[in-house]
This record gives sequence, C-alpha cells and structure tokens, in this order.
Amino acid sequence: MRRRGASRPPAPGFTLIEVVLIIVIAGVAVLPLSMLFANASIRSGDARNATVAAQLAQAKMEEIAADKNSPMRGFAYLVAANYPAESPVPAFSNYNRSVSIAPDSTYDGVTFRTVSVTVSCPNIAPVTVSTWFTTY
Repeated sequence: MRRRGASRPPAPGFTLIEVVLIIVIAGVAVLPLSMLFANASIRSGDARNATVAAQLAQAKMEEIAADKNSPMRGFAYLVAANYPAESPVPAFSNYNRSVSIAPDSTYDGVTFRTVSVTVSCPNIAPVTVSTWFTTY
C-alpha cells in the first residue's frame, strides 16, 4: 500500500535530455575519429610507395655492387654511362630510377666513388640510397 505523496521509484530508461546529450557528444567525437581514419588510409598508400621505392633503390645498388665485384667488370665499370635512367622502372610503371656516380675521391691513399641511386614516385619524396665503392 502506498502512502499519499510518496514518490515512485524512477522508471527505467533515459530522459529526452540524456538522449540528446549522448547524440551531441557522440557526434562531436565521431568527426575527428573519422578524419583520423580517412587520413590514415590515405597515408598507408604513401607508405607502400615509399617501401617499394626503397626496395627498387636497394636492388639497383646490389646490381652495381655485383658489377664492381665481377671479374669481368670491376671498379672501372662503375661509371654513370653504364647505368642509364629508367623512366619508368620495368614492371613498376609509376617509379623512375636514376644512378649518379661522383668523381673519384681519395682518402688515406684509398680511391673511392660515391654512388647514389634515387627512386621517385608520385606523392612521396624521392628515396635515395648511397654508398662508397673502393678500388680494392
């Protein structure tokens, strides 16, 4: 039996004000998160392009190292004319690759050449791999 004036226990559920507040807070939180996910998906393609560019640069550098160590070619073969620019790289139509070889330098009686391989692709900065090759 209920007494007069006694309050009832609250009914289960949300009030209209609580529902509106939840919608507003969720709307404010979802916008930055959606922008974050959209930006991340765009950048993941750039990361893939940069990885492929680095692998193409390293592959060419290994080819040059093989030429240097070859008994048929050797250090004298390492000149820019033997490594023409590839625009595009075979099987990679969006990538361009070039090799630059600096003039000989000598340090402590050792002659060396600085060799750089640069690979470029749309939407990323060029990727360059450099090393030195010596006469021995």
